[in-house]
Amino acid sequence: MKELTTILISDSTGETAQNYIKSVTSQFPDLKVNLIRKPSIDTTEEIDEVMTEADSNCIVVQTIANEDLSKHLRAVAKEKNIEVLDILNYGIRKVEEATGLKAVREIGLTRTLSEDYFNMIEAIEFAIQYDDGKDPRGFPLSDIVLVGVSRTSKTPTTMILATKNFKVSNLPLVPEIKLPREIFEVDPDRIIGLVIDPDKLSNIREVRSKSLGIVGESIYYDDKRIRRELEYAQEVFKDLDCKVIDVTENTIEQTATDIVQYYFEKFPEESKKQVQ
Repeated sequence: MKELTTILISDSTGETAQNYIKSVTSQFPDLKVNLIRKPSIDTTEEIDEVMTEADSNCIVVQTIANEDLSKHLRAVAKEKNIEVLDILNYGIRKVEEATGLKAVREIGLTRTLSEDYFNMIEAIEFAIQYDDGKDPRGFPLSDIVLVGVSRTSKTPTTMILATKNFKVSNLPLVPEIKLPREIFEVDPDRIIGLVIDPDKLSNIREVRSKSLGIVGESIYYDDKRIRRELEYAQEVFKDLDCKVIDVTENTIEQTATDIVQYYFEKFPEESKKQVQ
């Protein structure tokens, strides 16, 4: 198998360069790629040291914003007959040409911890704390509350929404368990009911049970039990007067997208909340 050594040189984490080269090399299934990642490079001395490891059989992918450092790297690479993929500066030049603006070219700017970043971390911590209805005090504090029977993808959808800066809690519906009073303190427009085809739900639950080592028949994926749960869920949704989304044919990502679209229709003033 053919091998290619790729050195990723960045003034930040090098993640952009890594994602880029992985996308490119994915088109070469018979190629083995050896990635060498060199983050936080911000001096010519560091560039020189990194380039001592390089030879003409490798490729360098660089994301260095500082123009002088970038030029130095290209000059060193040229002397050693090494190909450089300068993906960041190419993009910067094209944006400058299109807009007439000049890039600030600050080292490490992409790793600056923004307010959005901290808000996203807070939203993820919120999702973990108030997952699965374990603390109903979280419902009135939530941007969005997901409600549905077991295995309607409440938790994974919650986590996707958290990465988009939404504080989300979720409540599993069980006919034998009384609804917490806190759920009725939530604005109905912030509550989303999730439903699913009973046959598909039965299959999902059966597969889940077997993955946990449960053999034989189980009420968890019994058809009559599932239909009872779903009927109960519909009654709850009517009581809560909430939006209902059918997730039967949806991916988790599509469900999250549908929820975000609905949310901003109801709360357009909060559109700045989402992380792109």
